Amino acid sequence: MKWNLSKEAKEKFLKCNLLPIHESDEEWEMVLREAEEEEGENLQGRLTAELEEVKKELVQVLPSRFLQYVENGQLNQPTLPKSVREDYLQWMREHEEEFEQVLDAAYDQTKQAVISLPTSVQEIFAESLHDSTIVRIVRERDTLHLYLNTDGGFSTKALIHFIFKKVFSETSDQPIEVGQWLVYDELQKIDNGYAFRVLFESPEDEWTITMEDMDAAYYYRPSVFVRLRDEDKLEETTLTEYTEQLNPDHSYWFITPDVTCAIQSFRAGITLENGKIEYGAKALVVTVGNERFTYNIEERSLIKFIYTDIYEDPYAQLNEPVPTEELEQAALSDELEWQVRAWNTMYNNPKELADIINTILLEIEMTEENEMILSVYTSHFQKEGILSEAVIEKFKTIME
Repeated sequence: MKWNLSKEAKEKFLKCNLLPIHESDEEWEMVLREAEEEEGENLQGRLTAELEEVKKELVQVLPSRFLQYVENGQLNQPTLPKSVREDYLQWMREHEEEFEQVLDAAYDQTKQAVISLPTSVQEIFAESLHDSTIVRIVRERDTLHLYLNTDGGFSTKALIHFIFKKVFSETSDQPIEVGQWLVYDELQKIDNGYAFRVLFESPEDEWTITMEDMDAAYYYRPSVFVRLRDEDKLEETTLTEYTEQLNPDHSYWFITPDVTCAIQSFRAGITLENGKIEYGAKALVVTVGNERFTYNIEERSLIKFIYTDIYEDPYAQLNEPVPTEELEQAALSDELEWQVRAWNTMYNNPKELADIINTILLEIEMTEENEMILSVYTSHFQKEGILSEAVIEKFKTIME
């Protein structure tokens, strides 16, 4: 079989991006001005150190026409000739596009292969696995169970359980281990089953597994978990306070690095359907059948072991539209939730609300804190073709 994804392709891409440089004269002028204003800033020395740090790897992929600028130290300095700078930036862009084509081809291959698999597997691959982390590996004869935590990733599913059935082969530089995080993946349909390739980090590795069939299950974080985490309130919330906010109509599971148990009730703590939880002085003991697992955590930390199979949008209220007559007041208010709802309303209905959007953008003051988000909104509205000339002039420096 021919893979699109490979460790070599990823390494080449990374090496070609080891030394980013400023792209325009304006950027360099700003950097030089800031360096002059910053007391004790040695810009030239810092840039020289950055080049020296990556030099050995960079010259392995750098075209020969750039080598003289590595040797004389100019490649990432403001003294680099403009024509060379543009050539170097174009070379970087070409390799970025090349790797994007690799990822696109891997995505297309996965999209085709997953059609013949169970719905649960299709739903997992409909979202990205990027930046998910291995939390558990279980091998049972010719079946491999792989558990991924996606809290740091891009999937709405918080915990994914892959079941690789009748495994034919498994290759990697070293055995996969708990803690490794997934950066890229590709699934292929082969004559006698499926092949799955993953590029891992920490440690870096390329892992390929072939099997006759595969299945999967997945679980979500309760919406209250996401809200409390985002508000930095999770650590100060007790188990009782947390479980009282859970939806009583939903089913919940207690999932640790060792066990998965359905939760029977939250009365007087957590009662499991097929296990038992005991609180010691300094540890938690979970008993399932004849097995006992001990975790050195306090009671409130049990929150992180609670999952559900029903997705709840923790910020669904932010998508509730603001009435047109209240938009201006809401968008410019200090009440964050009302403000977010207003901007979401305008983002989703740019043509219908063009006049009021232009009014608000002319009135709003751009600050260091809101510059990035205004860049996102104004770029979106510009693509929709609804901005007035006055607004375009005001925000031209931050629009894409």
